[in-house]
This record gives sequence, C-alpha cells and structure tokens, in this order.
Amino acid sequence: MPSPVLQQDFPEQEGYPEEERPVGVPGDAEEDLDDSFPQEGSVFPRLGMPEAWTERKKDLYDRFGLKLEFSYQMLYQHTLETAPLANFDTALGQWWGVTSKWTLFNRGQDFEGSLVVTDHDRNSIGSNAVPAQFGAADLGSSWSNFEFTEWDFSVEDLYWEQWLEQDRFVFRIGNQIPTTIYNSFRFKDGRTSFTSSPFAFHESIPYPTYGLGGAFKWWPIRDSELYVVGTLNDMNGDPNQQGLDWSTFGRGEYFYGLEFGSNRIREGGEFDHVHLDVFYANKRSTRSPDVLPNKAGGGFKLQGSKQWGRLVGFGSYTFNTAEGGGISVSFGRHTATAGAAIVNPFRIQGEAAFGLMWMQTHPNLKLGDIVLDAQDQYGLEAYWKILLTPNFWVTPGFQAIFDPAFNPTEDYIAVPHIKFRFFN
Repeated sequence: MPSPVLQQDFPEQEGYPEEERPVGVPGDAEEDLDDSFPQEGSVFPRLGMPEAWTERKKDLYDRFGLKLEFSYQMLYQHTLETAPLANFDTALGQWWGVTSKWTLFNRGQDFEGSLVVTDHDRNSIGSNAVPAQFGAADLGSSWSNFEFTEWDFSVEDLYWEQWLEQDRFVFRIGNQIPTTIYNSFRFKDGRTSFTSSPFAFHESIPYPTYGLGGAFKWWPIRDSELYVVGTLNDMNGDPNQQGLDWSTFGRGEYFYGLEFGSNRIREGGEFDHVHLDVFYANKRSTRSPDVLPNKAGGGFKLQGSKQWGRLVGFGSYTFNTAEGGGISVSFGRHTATAGAAIVNPFRIQGEAAFGLMWMQTHPNLKLGDIVLDAQDQYGLEAYWKILLTPNFWVTPGFQAIFDPAFNPTEDYIAVPHIKFRFFN
C-alpha cells in the first residue's frame, strides 16, 4: 500500500487493489509492488512506461493473483577528505532486481495466503568503493549506506505471507529481513530518501541480513491504528556467501524484535506516528565472528513523527548494547536523530528533508586484536526526493560528518550524493 506521504495532493494512482492495512514499511516487497505503477506529480508527466505494460500487470493480477515489479537504483557519493588509509574518495553502487507476490488462496478475503519472492543484485560500478563500505573504510565514519552493499544476484525474500483476519493479523515465515516490517519510519528508504544509516537502515539496531525467520503484524483493537510487530530471524544469513541456506538457523543465534506503535491517519492523507522498538541479538558464528565486533546485546528505540499540513517533524533515540550484528557493523551504543521534511514541494511529488544525527560508539570496540578508540560523531543530511517522470525518482543530497568516529585527522567531511530509482 503506498505511503500516505506520497499520495497527498495527488490523485490516487491506478494499480493493484489496496490492502485494508499496510503490512510493511518503505522497502517492503508489498510497498514496492503497489508503488510500481506510474505515479502522479512528476516533473515530466508524459515520459512514463507504455500504458500497455501497466494494463498487462493489472491483468496478471486479476486473472492469476500475480504481482510483479522490476527496479534499478544507483547511488553515487564523493568526498574531498578521507581517512589516512583510504583507498577511495568516491562510491558508486547499483542495485537491481525483480519482486513478485503470488496470492494463491482466498484473495481479498480472510485467510488470504501469498508467496513473496525478491531476487536482487547489488554491486559497485567501476573503480569506486561499495557504498556500504565507503563510510567506515574510507571516511572513518561510524555510519554509511549499508543497503547498497556487494553481492551477486541472490534470492533475498522467499516467504509465505498468511492473513488470519484480513485486516487484523498477518504473519510471514521464510527467508526475510526484519527491516521491511520492523522499525517504521516514513523517510527510511535508502534508495530514494535519507542515505545515511541513522535514518535509513539504522544499523544501531543489530539487524541480521536476509535469512530464515518469521514475523507478524497485529492490530489488537478493531478500527484502531494501534499495532504490534514481532520478528525473529537467524543472525547468520548471508545471501552473497551462503545463498539460500537455512542450515544455520538451528544454531540458536537469533535476532528478536518487538514493536508497539500507532499511525494516526487524518483526512487528506496526513498522519502522525510513534513507536517503541525493543530488541535483542545473539552473537553470530559466521561473517568474520572473530575479526569484526561480535557481542550479544539488546536495547530499545523510540521514534516519532508529527505532521502539520506539508511539514513533518521527526526524531528518534536508540540505546544498544550489542556489537556487530548480523551485518557486522552495529557500532552505535547511543544514537539520536531529529529533523523535518516538506511534503511535495513546488507541487512535485516527493519531499525535501533535513536531519541532524549523533552517535556514540561502544567503548573499546575490537577489530581482531585492534582496539578502536572512537570519538562521538555528529552529522547532518539534506536531500530532495523528486519524481522526475512517472516511473523515475532522482534524489540529490548532501551529508556533513563532524568529528568522524574513526578518523581523528579530520574535523569535518562533506559527502554530496545523487541517487536514482527506476521502477515498473
């Protein structure tokens, strides 16, 4: 279901029938599928995909219950200042793939059941850094863009989604990642919105990557916006090295997460949001467990946003005692963010946003035998997400890092970026 922030002041786009309640968050397969049709409010409204393709997609769903989406996204980052042992001053990553959802049982009714599959390829281009590694390795930063990582064409999602009541309770089981259903934030999509991870992937929560697990979403009070999300995932999943391998699930090394939240939706698509996340992560036994930080722990995150017309204010605080995580980069013990966004500036669909962030890393972090002496890191990011054509997002932006945690030689690093996302 498209996020209300993208619908405001524009006609509802034609596409797949909307679910009564959205399940995932930006980046979720269902969100991508529903947003894969040409959208209103673009700079160049006549440069969309042929209408015949749009009608073919709707026909596949009407006849067979099959939803499809293809996307291609790219991120370019550059800096004039680097860490002393840096190998790159630019990062350029591409990410492309196919998303599908096949509803096999009781479409649009209670006990609806669907198979969801996503296949993606994520890699760097040319002689440039992988964006996921650019921050810590080349800038000495405690945050980066961890979604633009490096692995060959892989199965990421392969799960069964089952509703019990069509608008009250749904669960998933199979290969998945917690970030697409857990830790809701309307501007968290690293492909089009915020780039820096305290706002996007938010690795201060020690997420695992794609692997075997389960999740649910429950609205305990009928017609209420209160919801509960729960997730349990294998800490050792690795689509790049292990492929679709569920053998590590039996090791008992898991990520546990619960979210208690509310979306208060008002007339015109405006909405306010608040949630509390609690989480715990075990140590992992794969992904360089003795070289990269790897310590069990848990914590909580409190996040909220408030909308006044076109203006949205937001903020969060995270406390975390785990080191490493399934993606091996959970450096932050304390992380705080605050910012604001203007929705659909100049009558162009998207948003212009500005955010401040602060991270205090864990004391005495170890990389093998090396103990990292890190300082508190501060930063800001600004971007403008623009719907250039009905099927194409472009997001220019700028990030400033003050006192990079692992780079005491620099007081300030500027990192401009530009991102593209094509979808159909």
